[in-house]
Amino acid sequence: MPFGVPIRLDRKSKITLAVAIVLAAVLLYFSFRGIDFAELGRMLAGARLAPLGWAGLLSCVALWLRSVRWRVLLNSGAELQLGTVFWANALGYLGNNVLPARMGELMRVEALKRRHEISRSYLLATALIERVMDAGVLVLFTAVALLTIPGLPDWLHRASRTFSVLSGIGILTLFLLPHAERQVEGLLKKAPAVAGVAARFLDGLRSLHSWWRSTQFLLLTLVIWPLDSFTGVLVADSIGLHLELQTSMVVLAALGLSSAVPSTPGYVGVFQFVAVQVLKPFGVENSAALAWILLYQATNYITQAGFGLVGFGILSKPVDQKS
Repeated sequence: MPFGVPIRLDRKSKITLAVAIVLAAVLLYFSFRGIDFAELGRMLAGARLAPLGWAGLLSCVALWLRSVRWRVLLNSGAELQLGTVFWANALGYLGNNVLPARMGELMRVEALKRRHEISRSYLLATALIERVMDAGVLVLFTAVALLTIPGLPDWLHRASRTFSVLSGIGILTLFLLPHAERQVEGLLKKAPAVAGVAARFLDGLRSLHSWWRSTQFLLLTLVIWPLDSFTGVLVADSIGLHLELQTSMVVLAALGLSSAVPSTPGYVGVFQFVAVQVLKPFGVENSAALAWILLYQATNYITQAGFGLVGFGILSKPVDQKS
C-alpha cells in the first residue's frame, strides 16, 4: 500500500481491469496478426543506439517540463519545491506503467500530500486539469498536423479545420471559466447529478485564475507535445524509418487520446493497436509500426521507471528526515 494507496481493487475496479485485459488481448491479436516476427526481431535488434539515446534524453526533458507545468498549478495554493513535484510526478508515471486503473495518479497525489498540507481534492483537481488540457491540445495539434500533410482526402482536411476551431474554442473556454466562476456555480446548482465532479474540476480551474499562471501552463503544454513528437521521430530514425514530425504528432495524439479507454498497466495492447492502425495510411508496414511503438514505449518506460524508483525512495522517507 505505497503512500496510502491500496492495491486491493473494489468490485468496480476489478470489472474495469477484467475488461482492460480482454480488450488488450483482442487488440494484441489484431496488432500482431500476420506479422513477420523474424523481421520484427531484426528491426528491434538492429536499432541504432545514438538516436535512442537522444530520444531518452528528450524523454527526461519532457518529464521535467511536465513537472514544471504541474507545479505552476500547484503553486496557486502553496509554494512547492520543483524537486518534490518532479519526484512525485515521476512516481506517478511509474505507477501508471506497472499498476492497474491508473493508480499512479493517486500515488503522485498521496506522495505530495505526505509532504505538504494541501487538500487531496485540490491535488486531484490539478491532475484532472492537466489531462483535460492535454486532450484539447492533442486534438488541436492533430488537426493542424493533418492540414499540413499533402495527399489526404478533402473531407479529412475539412474535418481538421473544424476540429482545430473547436479545440481552440475549448482551450479558450478552459482559461475563461475561472473568471466566470459565479455564473458556473449557479448553473451547477441546476444539475446536481454532475455537481460533485464539476465542483472538483472548478477547484482545479481556480489555479488558472491568474493570467500569468495560465500563460505559463499553456506555453509549457505547447512545448511538451512537439518535444514528444520529435522523440518519436528519433525513435523511428533508430530503425531506419522516416517519420515526419507531423505524422509523429498525429500518432502520439491518437495514443494520448486512447489512454482514456480501460487499459492494462503501460497501455499494453491499446498502444500497439493504435500505432499500427494510425501509421498504416502513411505507408508504414505493420512490422515497422510495432517496432517503433515498442521502442518508443521502452524509451519512456526506462526513463520513467528510473526516476520513479528514485522518487519512491526519496518520498517514502519519513517527513522529518527531509534534507
